[in-house]
Amino acid sequence: MQSKMAEKSYFSHEVEPQEVDFTLRAKAPALIMAALNAAGRDARCKGFGVDELGNENRTWVLGRMAVEFDRRPAQYEPYRVETWISGYNRALSTRNFRLLGGDGEPFAKIVSQWAMLDLASRTAVDLSQLGDAHDRFVVPDPLPIDPPCRLRPLGEGAETTERRVVYGDIDFNRHFNTIRYIELIFDRLPVEAIAEDRPFRLDIHFLHESRLGETLRIACEECEEGFGFEIATEEHPCVRASVRWR
Repeated sequence: MQSKMAEKSYFSHEVEPQEVDFTLRAKAPALIMAALNAAGRDARCKGFGVDELGNENRTWVLGRMAVEFDRRPAQYEPYRVETWISGYNRALSTRNFRLLGGDGEPFAKIVSQWAMLDLASRTAVDLSQLGDAHDRFVVPDPLPIDPPCRLRPLGEGAETTERRVVYGDIDFNRHFNTIRYIELIFDRLPVEAIAEDRPFRLDIHFLHESRLGETLRIACEECEEGFGFEIATEEHPCVRASVRWR
């Protein structure tokens, strides 16, 4: 039975000058980073943050995410991140977000799916073992948008570039940072589409770790209403994603 005390959490922000692009609106990766930071802060407050899990040699890793933007807020505009866990199964915990403008209206919505990783074996932990420790924080509200959709490999004709993984790319889990991947994707999008601030949806799947010194192959393919992406090392695909304008 879900706890009656389960509720959503809120974190206040303001769009900082270093977070905007040449349109003086917040970059999408910066706003997504604010949401992911809110997830970390909320988990920490509730006793299952990465510092607490580190004592058990475990951590959270992001598996899939879907993001829909209606607009990007302007420089110095205040906004709040609303976040809540809506459910989990043995493999994944689903955490949702809404980014709310100063008027209280959402300008972005996110559904994310997380796995708990055993750092010694590099395998997923069965989340059903958590029991009440996770149950009592589940808010039984519907998802704010459709969950991450299935993404297929790109065709052989996709345009590719390469990039070496360097120190600044590595996060506390010692693999390529989530936001770095998203920045690589947005760096390949047409600047004109970004400047127009058109509503869009990003779907992204994190398939495998990439590590310091490896070379990433970033493939991009134009598709219906947007672009598809695959980021891979020589050995395996690391990320698949799509950006579609709505």
